[in-house]
Amino acid sequence: MPDGAARPGLATPPGGPPRPGTAPPRGPVTAPGASTPPDDGADPRAEASGAVGPGDAPVRARAMRASSVVSEAWRNVATGTTRAALFAAVLVVVVGSLAAVDVRAVVGVIEGAREYRDAGASVQILEAPGQVDGARCEALTGVDGINAAGALRVGSPLRALNLPSSELTGLEATPGLLGALDRGRVAGAGLWLSADLAEALGVTTGDSIATNAGPARVGAVYPYPDDGRDRALGYAAVAPVPATGLFDSCWVEIWPVDPETAILLRTALVADPSSEAQPTQKQLNGRLGATYDASAEFADRLTKPAPVAAVVLGLALGLVAIRLRRLELAAALHARVPRAALTWQVLLETAVWSGVAVIVAVPALWWFAAGVGLPTDQVSTWILGMRTVLAGAGAVLIGAVAAALTTREKHLFKYFKER
Repeated sequence: MPDGAARPGLATPPGGPPRPGTAPPRGPVTAPGASTPPDDGADPRAEASGAVGPGDAPVRARAMRASSVVSEAWRNVATGTTRAALFAAVLVVVVGSLAAVDVRAVVGVIEGAREYRDAGASVQILEAPGQVDGARCEALTGVDGINAAGALRVGSPLRALNLPSSELTGLEATPGLLGALDRGRVAGAGLWLSADLAEALGVTTGDSIATNAGPARVGAVYPYPDDGRDRALGYAAVAPVPATGLFDSCWVEIWPVDPETAILLRTALVADPSSEAQPTQKQLNGRLGATYDASAEFADRLTKPAPVAAVVLGLALGLVAIRLRRLELAAALHARVPRAALTWQVLLETAVWSGVAVIVAVPALWWFAAGVGLPTDQVSTWILGMRTVLAGAGAVLIGAVAAALTTREKHLFKYFKER
């Protein structure tokens, strides 16, 4: 047997070179006394996320601390990498404009309803001389939808001494009538004068006027413009009286306008077989139409889909904002930045500029809603507009996250060529 040949049954000496004619040892060769490193299946040369080691096992990216994610997001915002100012301005203009247009439409509906009521179009009058029970008429205020009710009849003529050539129309009314003439108004003791008559006499609420029947205190001045309404009370002095006995007419203010509720005025009638006059019912002012359905106007407004449009535009804006940085994100994934950490970073960056846009929209929409007049309507209208803004801002975040999750490291060179 030649020298140096491996004898049968003899192994290669530890640490020595393989003998001629023998196969090289498989696996790592360690020096005598050295410990064998544990094999965890990871290839130390793998650098990219998604790289593989022995046995095609994926290499897991290193974990990233939350503070590092936050600091990286803040640096990107501060240095202009995220284009925060640009996209915040775009979000305010696009989504904020949708919200403002919707708020303006809602304000228009509310203003239309207010104009309708101020014109007296919501007041219904049942005329039946000497056949209206005052107590029944006043009791109609207990019906849902009837905000005020009062009975009216002709009284004694009245003459003011500072206008001796003019005889004033003298009327008597139950206390609830003033609420139908001037919503929510409660009068003090004394005569009620129309605004035109009070101006002619040079008096206001609380003043005293000299009449042919003695001094009379002015308990209330009610608005009664010449805007198409019945002029029965346009230049009259109304004396409040208890709701007892019979009257000539019953006035009720119904809101929302409901024809079925208006039929209930007939319950104030007292049957009088000897009377030839037939009861009639009419609208105080028919210039603005027989009805105004504010709920239908609100539901059918053209700007109702504003929140849906804001969501669509917000998604598109979020996608564009991140797709413009797809090369940067793919490079970060190639550098073994965990996708979860990168997604959180993108979310934080987007939340900064979308949050700024929301903050800017808050006072702007409040200013738009201020045209309503009533504080409760202003708050509810502002909330309606903010719903559109928040829908758009939330959609921006979703779009940004979707863009980050769909960015692929394997497209790095493709993004590089398309930059």
